[in-house]
Amino acid sequence: MDERKARRRTIAIALAFVSAAGLLVACIGDRWLLTPEGDRLVIALHGATVCKGECASVSSSELLDQLDQQIAQLKKDPNPAVQRAIPRPPWHGFPVVGFMALALSVIAAAGLLWAAVIALQRKRPELAIMPTTIAVISLALAIITGCIFVATKPGLYEDSLTVGWTFWVFGVGVVSGLASVFPLNRQIRPIDVELGEASATMSWGGSRDDVP
Repeated sequence: MDERKARRRTIAIALAFVSAAGLLVACIGDRWLLTPEGDRLVIALHGATVCKGECASVSSSELLDQLDQQIAQLKKDPNPAVQRAIPRPPWHGFPVVGFMALALSVIAAAGLLWAAVIALQRKRPELAIMPTTIAVISLALAIITGCIFVATKPGLYEDSLTVGWTFWVFGVGVVSGLASVFPLNRQIRPIDVELGEASATMSWGGSRDDVP
């Protein structure tokens, strides 16, 4: 039984570190959205890179302003030689949800690392709010805002956008974080005086590590 508990503890800590690494890479990486050929446009949570001969970094808000100007120009003077539908105007909440996904990913990674370090130290501190609580709430909100960010990607006139590897790393980070946070909570939550040592093995869902 002790060997089984030790294995669960090791897996939970390892998954927490994997999740934190994935979430931080997703924050830094610039391949959330990109044009499928040539990387003419790549979009990250923190901005975008536009390549037309030379590449230039712009904020998400500046990118949307450029697209608004392009759409306005196309409506005034459409190119009859190119039969393409004019894209819909971009949603200007797009940069906001991107920033929210970035901030929530950082908070979730910090909560997971904090919980993993406590578990490594084999401590059960009395805290006003547990790091696992911070992590699970941030993970849930991060996946919502991250998916909204991808779903509301701006439309392009001459090309299209597809999801890049950074988004998939984000997904792996979220899934591994959710898989680790509940076992970690059992490893670090304080022991209730009235319930005894068994209380420390109870997760939020009521499952226990000492069940054979």
